[in-house]
Amino acid sequence: MNTDPTQRPDRTSDRREPAGALPAPDVPVFSPERHRVLREHLMQEITRETTAPARRRPGRRTVLVAVPLALAAVVGLGVVAVDGSFGDGGDVTTATTGDPGRLEATELLDRIALAAAERPAVEVRDDQYVYTRAQGSTDVWPGPSKPVRNAQGKVTGLKTYEGQVEVEEWQPVKQGRSGLRRLTALKQDGSLDPSWTSDMTMFDGTAYLYLRQLQALPTDPDLLLAKLKNDPGVPEDRVAETVFGNVGVILDQATLLPDLSAALYRAVAQLPDVRVVEHAKDGAGREGIGLTYTGSGTGEGNPNNYWVFDRKTLAFLGTSESALLDVGVADKKGGATAD
Repeated sequence: MNTDPTQRPDRTSDRREPAGALPAPDVPVFSPERHRVLREHLMQEITRETTAPARRRPGRRTVLVAVPLALAAVVGLGVVAVDGSFGDGGDVTTATTGDPGRLEATELLDRIALAAAERPAVEVRDDQYVYTRAQGSTDVWPGPSKPVRNAQGKVTGLKTYEGQVEVEEWQPVKQGRSGLRRLTALKQDGSLDPSWTSDMTMFDGTAYLYLRQLQALPTDPDLLLAKLKNDPGVPEDRVAETVFGNVGVILDQATLLPDLSAALYRAVAQLPDVRVVEHAKDGAGREGIGLTYTGSGTGEGNPNNYWVFDRKTLAFLGTSESALLDVGVADKKGGATAD
């Protein structure tokens, strides 16, 4: 069963069935290494038996779940955005907390959350795998390799491909089994180049999250935000960017969990430095509307890195570095998605 990250490139003419994502989550908003660290930390947080009270920034107000986010964000400010537009073009909207830039992002996130909540939930068995297919460059993903042989046919080393790649992942639904990542080079015309293909084992418990762990997260936006912010090892001025990065790690798998997906966007709407990117493109070049973290602090906020959503359906398309092309459920590693 597949969800529909809209406008995905057609691979029907050249791909195998199916030929694996994220945790593609390795779909990074930060650098690949920072992305891996964030994912490992989030796994520890989710599996922690007890949760200490979350630290909150002084003066931060909690938005009640029953209050629509777009309205709650402007209570006390005397401003309500009503036209549903997101500006007249240009680059990232810049404004201080509480100004139009933040209100614009909050309104967009509320609409994205509503759309996410309407998508059908997917029933998944413990013995199945979450399948994701993504596209990006080898600046973000590792490139597939193939052996280099001398005139006598002896392998003398490995040559690594550089360019655009398709990345497939089969991640086990629960702990106890390994997953699979398949990397395949893309030709100039966008078709797969099977001469450049590498399979990598995703070892159990290393640097990726399981769907059952995600299902254990709270779907109350305030409780979820408190969970994501609960890390005494993160400096106060980096809490918001860490939350934004952690959420980006799990957005593709969360597509299969509408209630969690909606809660993630509503939690992010409470962060102070999220802004709209009007003219956004994902890692496959698909156009949409974006959201980015712009906080300065000491962190990695970068307005050139952002999440991308389909402008009409508000479906999550991926990031500026890696496009989410497909997400679903498969019965076995390397196998086709289930009907």
